[in-house]
Amino acid sequence: MLVVLGLTLVAAGGVLFKVPAELTGLPTLLVVVGACAVFFVAAGVWLWRKLPTNKTASGEAPDLSDDLAAHIPSFAIVLPFALLVMMVGRLPLANPSPVFGPAMLLAAMLFAVTWKLKVEWLPLIGLGCVTALEHAWQLRLFTVEVAIPALSWYLAFYAMFAAFPLVVRQFHQVTGPWVAAALAGPAQFFLVHQLVKAAWPNNVMGLLPAAFAVPALLGLVGVLRQMPAESPARMTQLALFGGSALFFITLIFPIQYERQWLTIAWALEGAGLCWLFHRVPHPGLRLTGVALLVIAFVRLALNPAVLSYHARSSLPILNWYLYTYGLVTISLFAGARLLAPPRERVLAIKAPPLLCTLGTVLAFLLVNIQIADFFAAPGTAALTFQFSGNFTRDMTYSIAWALFALVLLVPGLIKRIAPARYAALGLLGVTLLKLFIHDLAKLAQLYRVGALLGVAVIAIVASFLYQRFTSIVARPDENKTPPLPAP
Repeated sequence: MLVVLGLTLVAAGGVLFKVPAELTGLPTLLVVVGACAVFFVAAGVWLWRKLPTNKTASGEAPDLSDDLAAHIPSFAIVLPFALLVMMVGRLPLANPSPVFGPAMLLAAMLFAVTWKLKVEWLPLIGLGCVTALEHAWQLRLFTVEVAIPALSWYLAFYAMFAAFPLVVRQFHQVTGPWVAAALAGPAQFFLVHQLVKAAWPNNVMGLLPAAFAVPALLGLVGVLRQMPAESPARMTQLALFGGSALFFITLIFPIQYERQWLTIAWALEGAGLCWLFHRVPHPGLRLTGVALLVIAFVRLALNPAVLSYHARSSLPILNWYLYTYGLVTISLFAGARLLAPPRERVLAIKAPPLLCTLGTVLAFLLVNIQIADFFAAPGTAALTFQFSGNFTRDMTYSIAWALFALVLLVPGLIKRIAPARYAALGLLGVTLLKLFIHDLAKLAQLYRVGALLGVAVIAIVASFLYQRFTSIVARPDENKTPPLPAP
């Protein structure tokens, strides 16, 4: 039977390519595609019913015919769509209705088979076939004159696949239809985005992913209302629609914004997802939130282009570096706070130490960037770091590093965070080496005294704090009340 299905596809393809490549051959093509679609689906359903797909009564594993029988409906659905793709490649169909109309009927037939036979993964296979057909037509035949009909078909397919599991209530405990419903939006979005960009270019393209996020959020609300809280499939369905909504919300920023605003938006969204994880404890939310925070850090710390986003303004300190690096740093520390134990594990990695480390590095970068920007000439196109040639700037770096080490040492002592203490002492040691080896060699006598005095005060304060900490740790707890003697 499978061989017959394959030969029928080959024969139908031969007929398609013999028909004249003009619209006069359209009725013949539609008849061929329709007849083959009915044959494929009818044969697939019949074969699926006749051949066993479960284990035998003795519990033995099914043989090859059983595995093939389980995939018969999939073959029956894919083959008619393959004919439609051939049809798109053959005819100059400027209007997509003659090919998208049969595809809509095939999708309706697919849902009927899914409903009757309860084959849960058919909607997902059908979504892939519809998306492939849409891409084949848009890449070859799309023009702005037919933007409205094409957009109408795209949205109709989106609504059809997204609403199916919410309307047919018998699929509450299976996964396939819900996966297709959640992926229907992303599958149609890229087509719609390219269509709108070509037909109606504008400066508010970020509204498009925002509009696509609304149905995903409505699907999330539908799951919350329809599915009982004790259902084992409820969390998966919430994650699917929540992930689809987050996908579109995340797309708003790269489509609408650029440069530092994109980085800020992703950092704030990452912190927001970590907060949402407290309300909807799905691991995907936590993973996505941490990933966005890490991406925001990489864009600011490991991207040299960030230093040339804007020319140096006339206002030092209160510039775009302050709010960009500052907000991302705050978001990193907020994410670490929100993922405190027992929520700290992300892919077997403790997220709070990672986020705190990235936040500290970003704060240190901000200090150095502000110093470099302060001493740069107004209008400088790209910011550069220079550690020689300017006495005031060199000493500012040294004092700022020492102060940063002191600030980093305080939480390391109070909260007993060993890595923070070691990092602070290491930075203070590097600062002293820089002072003695680099800075003092270029200073006059009076300036040397001042530089040594400033750094010495900071080092004394750090050593005093560290000594107090070690004495408290080493001192036995004298305030404990001794245990009462046993009666």
